[in-house]
Amino acid sequence: MENQTLFKVPLLPTLWKKIAFVFFPLPVVLVIGLAFANPDWAPNEASQLIYGFWAIGFGILNLTKEKLEDEMIRSFRLQAFQTGFFWLIWGLAALMLINYVRFDRFTSEIFTAYLVLFLLNLYIYAAFQLQKYQASKDEN
Repeated sequence: MENQTLFKVPLLPTLWKKIAFVFFPLPVVLVIGLAFANPDWAPNEASQLIYGFWAIGFGILNLTKEKLEDEMIRSFRLQAFQTGFFWLIWGLAALMLINYVRFDRFTSEIFTAYLVLFLLNLYIYAAFQLQKYQASKDEN
């Protein structure tokens, strides 16, 4: 099964980390520019633009190779994806609860694909970085 290309995810070269970091300030600049260009622009559209760019940025970071891609890093990467999905489920449950308390009903306006992809990629990135930090702390 290891040689089936359907299950092989190619990792991006480390240069892509620099490109990924462009996706974090860029939407803020775009939103400010769009607000001046069109004052009637909806705030919800601004948040979706930001979530989308940040989801792409964290997605690129999650798929970028580390300097040393060994078995431990591959294991961390797999665990980070599993942990990210776990945290996403609880994060969405918390958002649903907060949304219910705030509006006295479950509204779906805030649960967009952009938000969910942003949260998922953020959680995966955080779990991966936390594992790397704990492993380096254990070595010292």
